[in-house]
Amino acid sequence: MELIMNSLGGISEEMADALVRSSRSPNIKERRDCSCCLYTAQGEIVAQAEHIPIHLGVMAGALRFILKDFRREAMREGDVFMLNDPYYGANHLPDFIIAGPLYVGGILVGFAASMAHHTDVGGMAPRSMPANATEIFQEGLRIPPIQLAEAGRMDEAVERIIVANSRLPEERRADLRAQIATIAVAQNRLREMGTLYTPDDIIFTMNDVLDRSEAALREAIGALPSHAFSGAALADFGGTAIPIQVAVERKGDLLGIDFAGTGGQTPSPFNSSMAATLACVYMAVRITVANGLPVNAGLYRALDIRVPAGSILNPDYPAAISAAAQVSYHTFEALMAALAALYPNQVIAGSGGGGVFSFGGELPENGRLFAYGEALGGGSGASAFADGESGMIPPIANLHDTPVEALEMSLPVRIERYELVEGSGGAGQFRGGFGLRRAFRMLTDVRCSFQVSMPTNGPTGLAGGGAGRQTDITVAELSGATRRVDRFSEILAPVGSLITVETAGGGGYGDAARREERARRSDERLCYGFSVKNRGASA
Repeated sequence: MELIMNSLGGISEEMADALVRSSRSPNIKERRDCSCCLYTAQGEIVAQAEHIPIHLGVMAGALRFILKDFRREAMREGDVFMLNDPYYGANHLPDFIIAGPLYVGGILVGFAASMAHHTDVGGMAPRSMPANATEIFQEGLRIPPIQLAEAGRMDEAVERIIVANSRLPEERRADLRAQIATIAVAQNRLREMGTLYTPDDIIFTMNDVLDRSEAALREAIGALPSHAFSGAALADFGGTAIPIQVAVERKGDLLGIDFAGTGGQTPSPFNSSMAATLACVYMAVRITVANGLPVNAGLYRALDIRVPAGSILNPDYPAAISAAAQVSYHTFEALMAALAALYPNQVIAGSGGGGVFSFGGELPENGRLFAYGEALGGGSGASAFADGESGMIPPIANLHDTPVEALEMSLPVRIERYELVEGSGGAGQFRGGFGLRRAFRMLTDVRCSFQVSMPTNGPTGLAGGGAGRQTDITVAELSGATRRVDRFSEILAPVGSLITVETAGGGGYGDAARREERARRSDERLCYGFSVKNRGASA
């Protein structure tokens, strides 16, 4: 069983590697905004590549929507299915979920799936992340569960519809086919496993691991105190603070998570899909109550999650949802605040990372359209034992950085500054991490969209720590005019404009006076890797 499970984990990782190597867009190839996993034949995640936590949480339920519309008995090897609609279990429209059945000896043993953020899927703004959208139809092409390929033959009519709705049709076709290829990778490896193990061996192992994970988490939940723990966070949209409330309570061997009291949905893209909200819960439980347990859908069986309909975490159709990830940062913050009393070492102050800067226009050399999006890293919050990390994407996203060279080679933009914002972290016994400063010189006219949610007073500190500095966005035009841009807005920037984004620093932890006291009491300093006694200036 150990050999089988490690093989399945390796297949998930190989799928992800193949997707990154064979994709075309920097979004997948460089930032690795993608995830891969394997399911049981019943549609429960059993193995996953360790990539984007929010993706893997979303994928946990997405396959069930496909299985509602397509019977397992009618499927064949080489069939491929897809969806991207948040109202059918997806995250937001740019995230395509591609899945297919896996067979060993002609017997269905499970499913493979990948999820990847496609740079542009239509809608009212380049990159399909419009700040001004009020309904999901403005955000791009909605795809409910559909069949994309049958027995290895692509439905080219469906593919043409998908790519025709993107500003980057050839890139969409290439990335879509790269995702489909991951299913073939998984099928080939399962076929090889079939020479060593019977289909019954593989199916039994998958189900047994889920059962064991469920039992282990239920045992851990049963050891928790019986009273409820509450947490809260403020999701800031356009200067309006929307409360996210959550109560966590043991119910026998189940863990109840109730978001009653959370604020209502907004007339903007600043809403979370239900799937993204569930993903935040899975992430919080994974690193606290379930820490050290195998990560699979067995854990999710022990959770009783309740999210009020019509709230910012479970909006009513047809609310816009493209900023689901930005809401999710605050959802995760509220969950960790609720669990802080039980797991203090897992909690950090408010983080300054998060948000998206998207832009697009026409290439100067040929007039073809382009689009690009930048996930904004910032300073992580400090903890009870360490300073916050600088220039980090929030934990639920876990994205890579886009290298300056890759960005400048593929787009009409020049990066003139890329550095830490010194002093932007909140003060405290342990200070918050520093934000990032990145300056984009636009070499053509561009339309820009900013989706950045941040507390009005900056990321909050904990235990007396100070708040981090806020995110600041400025545009300097060649005419000499300089303006500050709202954190949730859309603008037109003429050629030559310098757009500078300074992301927030993390909140501090503890009284800043204790940091000074700690420094004074230290009689040792680390010097070139050696610990030496402090002998004053000469040391």
